[in-house]
Amino acid sequence: MIMSTPALRALRERFSDSDIVLLTVPRTAQTIDVKQYADRILYFKQEAFSKGPSKSIYKQIFSNIKLLLALRKEKFDMMIDLEAIETWKASLRRYIFYKGVGAKNRVGRNSDGKGFFLDVKVGDDLFGKVHEVDRKLLIAGALGAETKNTKQEFYISEEDKEFINNWLMDAGIDDNRTIVALQPGAFVPSRQWKSKGFVEIGRRLFQNYKAQIIITGGNNDNIANEINNDLKDVQPILAVGLPLSRLGALLERVHLFISNDTGPFHIADAINTPYVVLFGPENPYRYGPYDTRSKSRIVTGMKVSCSPCLKHTCRTHECMESITTDMVWERVESLLTEMITEKPLFRESINNVSSS
Repeated sequence: MIMSTPALRALRERFSDSDIVLLTVPRTAQTIDVKQYADRILYFKQEAFSKGPSKSIYKQIFSNIKLLLALRKEKFDMMIDLEAIETWKASLRRYIFYKGVGAKNRVGRNSDGKGFFLDVKVGDDLFGKVHEVDRKLLIAGALGAETKNTKQEFYISEEDKEFINNWLMDAGIDDNRTIVALQPGAFVPSRQWKSKGFVEIGRRLFQNYKAQIIITGGNNDNIANEINNDLKDVQPILAVGLPLSRLGALLERVHLFISNDTGPFHIADAINTPYVVLFGPENPYRYGPYDTRSKSRIVTGMKVSCSPCLKHTCRTHECMESITTDMVWERVESLLTEMITEKPLFRESINNVSSS
């Protein structure tokens, strides 16, 4: 959703007199101020187009049968899909869904030939070097929605900022310390780095920079709790289960974010928080840094015969296992050194902590 915001903004400007309906899942709708991009918003169940473990096509589609009927009654002139079509199974799901909706024109990505049924097809090489933001903008451009403003947006309300301010004060976090957030979990398990690696990075940050470690994650994120326990000697703060908007408000306050290739690092990218991101099976050209290329670092695992890939889970996990703690630490120190050089106040806080 975050990577879609430049294209959504361009489409809103191009079709300013149209009634635009945004269709998404409830979880991702938290990341945007909907009224900037659409007149209305509707939701579908995640399993309809989930990247998770496979379910039957019928279960995935018919879980949304009421929504499908409601969409058909809208009699849309155009249906624009900004997402890639990553498998032939997904292609069949899309075809059934679009037929059910019955829009006059269907626009989207012809990902490696899988969008054959679209009326307006935009070329899309899944493993090519074009960034996902630009891929989505190509769809807008095909409809005459050209734009020079490619900045991603993430919505953080004043209420969320105030909540995080109070949360940090209640947790006793000192702004004079270097604050580093770790995101050890991943929505897609195949993109998750080993927990002992995050533990070692957290300990090095404390030993070398006296950093305050914050561990972020979902409500039932076992790895976040595990790392929190393993790092008890450095007194980390656990921040799990925050709504995405509040997570964004938290990431606005940290000096550095270290994350797997998963949703929250795109928040950091949009709000210009420096970060280090770990890539294994996915395509870093497509999903890597966009707005903060100069304020971010990528750590990539070794190229193996099956990478890049789109697997949800992996038995061998070779690409992620090949990432060493020293590889990550080198990127962390590189970014912190650059930040210390460029920001006198940040340098002063580091020096004060180190001397104490």
